[in-house]
Formats: sequence, C-alpha cells, structure tokens
Amino acid sequence: MSGLEIHTLRVFLEAAKTQSFSEAARSLKLSQPAVSMQIRALEDYLQVELFERSPQGICLTRAGQALVPMAQQIIDMVISAEERIRASTSEVVGELVIGCSATAGKYVLPHLVARFRRLYPDVHVTIPVVSRRTMMEGILSGEYDLGVTSMREPDYDVNYSDFLTDQLVLIAPVSHPWAHRDTISAREMLSEQFICREPESACRATVSAGLARLGIDMDQLQIVMQVGSAEALAMAVEHGIGVSFVSLLAALPRVALGRLAIIQVKRLVLRNPVELVTSRTRAATPAQAKFVEFVNQPQSRSLIQMLSEGHMA
Repeated sequence: MSGLEIHTLRVFLEAAKTQSFSEAARSLKLSQPAVSMQIRALEDYLQVELFERSPQGICLTRAGQALVPMAQQIIDMVISAEERIRASTSEVVGELVIGCSATAGKYVLPHLVARFRRLYPDVHVTIPVVSRRTMMEGILSGEYDLGVTSMREPDYDVNYSDFLTDQLVLIAPVSHPWAHRDTISAREMLSEQFICREPESACRATVSAGLARLGIDMDQLQIVMQVGSAEALAMAVEHGIGVSFVSLLAALPRVALGRLAIIQVKRLVLRNPVELVTSRTRAATPAQAKFVEFVNQPQSRSLIQMLSEGHMA
C-alpha cells in the first residue's frame, strides 16, 4: 500500500462499526479475505495494529479508536469535495439524508421530496425515522445532512428554522359516544381513559401545556397506556383501549377509513411547531443547500401549509 486510500478507510470504518470482518465484508459486498487484506495493508502502512484479534472476534485498539474520527473526517471531506466540484458545473447531485423525529415530518417530507427531485433528479434522498437524540447526533457527526424535529434539544450546536405547524387533535373510536357530538368540554376528559405518548415526547409536552391553560393537570387524566409512536397510538385508540391526542396527519388516514373520529374540545387548540435542523459547524453540501432553498420558496411554503392542514397533494 503506497498511501492512504479512501476505499481502505471505508473498509476500516465498517469493520470498526460492526466489530467483525465478516459483517463488514457482507455490508460492503466484499469477500472476508479482501477485508482482512485491506485492514492488514492499512496497519502495515501506519505501522500499528488497529484491531485486536482473538477467537471471539475483533475489537479496536487505542490506535484504532483514534483513527475512527479522523478516517470519517477524511471521507466526509472527499465526499464534500466531489459534490462541490460537481456543483461547480451547475449539477446538483449526491446523497441527501434527512433525519426525521417528528410525526408530521413523516407525512409531509415524502410529498416535498417528490417535488424537489423533479427539479434535481440526481439527488438521492434518504429519510430515516429516528429519535430526536439520534437525529441530533447524526447531524453533528455528518451522518445526516439535516433533520426535522418537533422539540428542541439543548446542548447541540445546531440551527433551527421554521418548517411547519403540526395540529394535535383528540381522537376516539367511531363507536364512542363523543363521536356523535359537536364538542365536549375539557372537564369531560377527566372521566375517560387515555392513551399517551412517552413523557419526553413533544406531543405530550404540547398537550400538557394546552390542558394547563384550561386549569387541568396532565396527572388528572386517567392514563392507562403509553406508546412510542403516533401510529401505535392511533391503532390503540381504534381498538378501544382509550382516547388520545395525536397529530392530525397521523389521525386522518384512519378517519378517512371510518375507524376513528376527531373530537372537538371547547377552548382547546393544540399546535406544535416543527422545525428544520442544520449543523452550525459543518458546511452544507450542494444538495442540502438546494433543499433548504427549495423549502423556503413561496410555492413550497404553500405546499407545506396545505399538507400540514391535512390536504394531501
């Protein structure tokens, strides 16, 4: 090996991630001997062992641990350079990874990305649905280009910008007595069993704040179940376990099928801001910059508002 090669660094990072040469080979579609040979060549070049090998498997040495962030930085720089060079010829190409931790984002982003790719067909978009913390860590590490979140996380060096406003609604099975009424009072909710999102969720925080404005504490609700996603919540309500607050966009598919009803609560309006998240420290790729520019165009803002209100494009 005459010098550091990008392909070899990719092999090293995959082996470090999986802690297995065979898993790295499978992921990279290489043979295991080819992976072992690449790692050995890198170790010979650096004159240091990067992995401890044993019958039980492999693990990084101190030198290997030190190389991981530097190897990732080198690869990131090469990818960025390639994309910027292509962009200089007026092409917008490459990968765009949008981490999504907001329920509303999962319903709006596919429509928005479809429009974006009509303009930039050579940009390949991935939308992993992850926790807020995973999304933030991914943005800082460069794994994700940007994110969509419904709650800010402290202590992360990121920028937030307006994306959409999510409306939360009370849902019940269509067989529930409330389904046949125009409105209910907030106090009536105290006698009903509730299904809620987990305590750290943006949905729960918004509901708690809205109820507090009406003089009701979240602890006064008869919470019989907690779930970790809006879709699981809607399904639990459909099966008659209780009633719940959920993003309008998550409720509408089941409402359209006649499985759920949206209940109007007097004087209770629940809206949650959903924001676009970008890194303050990492330079934007051309694809990322074009997507942010696209999102802020008047026609895109109109589309986002229409989608967030439940009018599918």
